Amino acid sequence: MKLWPGSTSLRLEEVNGYRSDIRSPSPWNKRYRRNGLSRPTKLWPGGKIPYLISPHYTDHERALLAKAVKQYHDKTCVRFVPRSPNEGDYLFIGKVDGCFSEVGRTSGVQVLSLDNGCMEYTTIIHEMMHVVGFYHEHERWDRDNYIDIIWQNIDKAAFDQFGKVDLSKTSYYGQPYDYQSILHYDSLAFSKNGFPTMLPKKIGLASTIGNAKDFSVIDLAKINRMYDCPEKTPLLIRAKSYIISAKSSSIIACEDEITVCWWIQDRCKSRSLQAMMKNLCAKTCDLC
Repeated sequence: MKLWPGSTSLRLEEVNGYRSDIRSPSPWNKRYRRNGLSRPTKLWPGGKIPYLISPHYTDHERALLAKAVKQYHDKTCVRFVPRSPNEGDYLFIGKVDGCFSEVGRTSGVQVLSLDNGCMEYTTIIHEMMHVVGFYHEHERWDRDNYIDIIWQNIDKAAFDQFGKVDLSKTSYYGQPYDYQSILHYDSLAFSKNGFPTMLPKKIGLASTIGNAKDFSVIDLAKINRMYDCPEKTPLLIRAKSYIISAKSSSIIACEDEITVCWWIQDRCKSRSLQAMMKNLCAKTCDLC
């Protein structure tokens, strides 16, 4: 397996179609993990995450990445920004080996692997939330009050995926346990026999966990508290210019809706993508 600078040599284990999606310098057999990082040295300064993106993504995949980034920008104060040459700590997004990320900021090049089987919106925002600084919801220290772990149904190779948080290095940011979190595994995760590996203590929620289609309200609250976002988190910081409408003298805003238009601007001339590009990158594509 090809390694990128700053990554570890650990290979992710595949169990019944699942892959461990957190890569960490810590040994995998440690049973105690963190839920949301609290150490400032592991957070991205100012919520700014410099990134580089592999060129090996299709138009559709780039659009999915852009959609995910836009959601973070619209709903939090975290900002994914193109890496400048003098930035030593940055995120590399590429098709490396399955779906995985380290948690929080690490030293040097940090890999977010989004391979061919990972290119779905829900998977992308899930992995990006690891980058921001969060472990899985079912790893909270207080999880036994909310879910039952059924150890006899878990593949032994995946026991480490069901560890608990380390309270000395984490914070729940004042939020309750979240069955609807984008970071919650489903009830059959890492099952060795097709039977549930975890079940909510609340009746009727077995099909809820692990099936989120977007951020939950609590996911967003934790991100915004982690990075001290303003109480009214501003929408995406947009590069604005103004043009005069040919049909009237009124001033119309010409805006890019996302900050990554520079790396998808070659799609501006595509007829099949014109509607999408006008919606996302009107200024860059001159489609106002």
